[in-house]
Amino acid sequence: MDSDSGDQSSVIIPDVCLVNNTTSGNHHRYQTQYSRESQPLLPRMDSMDSNHIPWNSIIDDPEYADIIFQAERAIESGILPLRIAQGSSGSYFVKNLEGKIIGVFKPKDEEPYGRHNPKWSKWLQKTCCPCCFGRSCLVPNQGYLSEAGASIIDKKLKLNIVPRTKVVRLAADSFNYPAYKRKWMTAKREINERVSAQFHGKRVFQPRGLPTKIGSFQLFVEGYSDSDVLLKQIDHEPLPPDVSEQFQYQFERLVVLDYIIRNTGTK
Repeated sequence: MDSDSGDQSSVIIPDVCLVNNTTSGNHHRYQTQYSRESQPLLPRMDSMDSNHIPWNSIIDDPEYADIIFQAERAIESGILPLRIAQGSSGSYFVKNLEGKIIGVFKPKDEEPYGRHNPKWSKWLQKTCCPCCFGRSCLVPNQGYLSEAGASIIDKKLKLNIVPRTKVVRLAADSFNYPAYKRKWMTAKREINERVSAQFHGKRVFQPRGLPTKIGSFQLFVEGYSDSDVLLKQIDHEPLPPDVSEQFQYQFERLVVLDYIIRNTGTK
């Protein structure tokens, strides 16, 4: 492989978390050979303090990093993400300080199989009729990685049909958190306020908000409409020949991408 292709791969392939190997001697060689595939690409979320992890320190895409920064500042200013009514999982329109939609965030734990999915109809279907829920070929709660992976493949093949998508962490009151977490945060805030009033600014708990959620953040693209709406329009008003040819060309690109990434959700 030449140096140019190596440099390009280093930009496209995302960073992963290396797992430290504490073994030595022959055990080290054995684990290196036979256990490497079972090592996680990302660290466990429940074993880390998510409030102190620089998950959103994106260095390979300054423009994307700036958009994430805008989203964080907007949330801190009270401009909360808006839950999207459509779909079978919890997904949110994220805005900037001007109130403009800049991205779509899909938390891992609010996916169709996620335990905090706010769409009660999917919960009812999974509880009452699990044999008819979802597709058995899919790995549960990995949709956010598939979203980011599709963006990487699209960039590699230069198809230009998938908006830039990366894995980030965000926290907002509009996300679906368990009731006990919200009550616990409210209780800590009230205790801090009472202690601060009695002891001149001192507090019992650290002023941390709700925990961050890991998920996929896809940049919002303007000027596009829902596919169902567009297809209904085509049925009543056929496209001009040049537009129809361009539409078929883009559709063929989508088919190629779906085949490569094994996407089973395209309508």
